[in-house]
Amino acid sequence: MIYRLLLLVVLFSGCNPGIFTKYRIITLKGNTFDLDVTMIVTEDIPFAVKYVRENLDSTVTAADFDARAVSFPTVDGKSPIIWMADTKDKGVIAHEIFHTALNVMYWTGMELNSETEEAFAYEVQYLTNSFYNQINTIQ
Repeated sequence: MIYRLLLLVVLFSGCNPGIFTKYRIITLKGNTFDLDVTMIVTEDIPFAVKYVRENLDSTVTAADFDARAVSFPTVDGKSPIIWMADTKDKGVIAHEIFHTALNVMYWTGMELNSETEEAFAYEVQYLTNSFYNQINTIQ
């Protein structure tokens, strides 16, 4: 009932109904490395484009979001951003966390090889646990 009333107010006041868009912004705090990772979960592509432009990369366009999820690497030490439309596919989440973990590790100057793979695996583990701990709290 309240939603319908708000919708009527929006429609008759000329406001954009997009203000009711559902999104989540999750921050995965940097642990071993001082670089947080931001995750945006929304189907609202214009919102996601605006967020990435304002917080990481001003050159991003809607065409960059032509996927189920996308990772945007750090720029000048700013937090990398993972965007996904939803959190239903755990494989997609793992895929994007892997890209971002590589980005974080390369940002530190570490290359992936047999001597550093444990550190890379730890970063994937840390980001994955941090993500699911927050998602489980939200849901």
